[in-house]
Amino acid sequence: MYLYKNYIFKIILYFVFFILTKNAYSGERDIFIVESYSQEYKWDQDYVKEIKKYLGLDYKIQIFQMNTKILPKDQHEKVAQFAFEKILKVKPILVILGDDAALKYLGTKLEEKKIKTVYLGINNNPQEYFNQNPNYITGVLERPLIQSAGEYIKELIPKAKKVLILFDNDVTSNIIQKEFLRKESYILKSEIKFDFKIVSTYLDWQENIIKAEHNYDAIIVGLFSSLIDSNKKNVDTEDVIHWSSENSKIPVFGFWDFSIGKEKAIGGLVTTAKSQGKAAAELSFKILSNKNLLPRTYNPINLQEGIFIFSKSELKKKNLILPPEIEKQSNLID
Repeated sequence: MYLYKNYIFKIILYFVFFILTKNAYSGERDIFIVESYSQEYKWDQDYVKEIKKYLGLDYKIQIFQMNTKILPKDQHEKVAQFAFEKILKVKPILVILGDDAALKYLGTKLEEKKIKTVYLGINNNPQEYFNQNPNYITGVLERPLIQSAGEYIKELIPKAKKVLILFDNDVTSNIIQKEFLRKESYILKSEIKFDFKIVSTYLDWQENIIKAEHNYDAIIVGLFSSLIDSNKKNVDTEDVIHWSSENSKIPVFGFWDFSIGKEKAIGGLVTTAKSQGKAAAELSFKILSNKNLLPRTYNPINLQEGIFIFSKSELKKKNLILPPEIEKQSNLID
């Protein structure tokens, strides 16, 4: 009987020790990713994959999806609060914020709680989201290579004079427009006039694609995942880019790799989520490896990496030939 009681007592002690130890080390191996969007988008899939690739073996990766491209704007702050409450519960060793919406709604909260944080995919000036320079937050900036578009388009279409840049009415789109135009209605680059348009509905998007042949020599599509149909439902991004490619009478290029491919945009000098995720993971590793240094020690990374990606089938369809100097730098797909 004594041995039985002693055995039970040891089991109880073991479980008490396990629970106390678990709580004591809660979150010490956790990295918490907050996506502004969701895993439905290739952008999110790619940068999360890179983060897991570099940090997943040593840390437990937890993810919260804000889904701001689907949720109405008046619910963004509320869903961010849910994410914040989850972070406080998990007590992660580091938080990674994907894209502007996450930083906008969570940045100051995480700074106030002194939670080490790395952001990625930020198009805005990150200082816009803080009253003063943060001590616990740094990250990776994203700058679509709009200024370089004129050069490669002029190489492919020497007679080009006007190009339409088309975006949806998303937070990121409006930030890019502000940064790109700087209060101007258009810019002139490589003797090409670039008009920037933002539309909210799929119908407006389609109308702009159809009418573009009368006023422009090419189109560059930006973001288009927040477009809504007549029922105010989000239109599938694959449907948008496939329709645009099929119905445009003039060449369609892109700023991001997810818009390029067979029956999609022809190509372009693009920004990739892979490079953003890799840079954020490497920066996170530095912060985690130097626990005595605050994230402010590491300056934000202005990632200007761009790669040429072109679809062979779409080049052929539009009778375009890549100049040798561009072709040798390009990743040719399909």
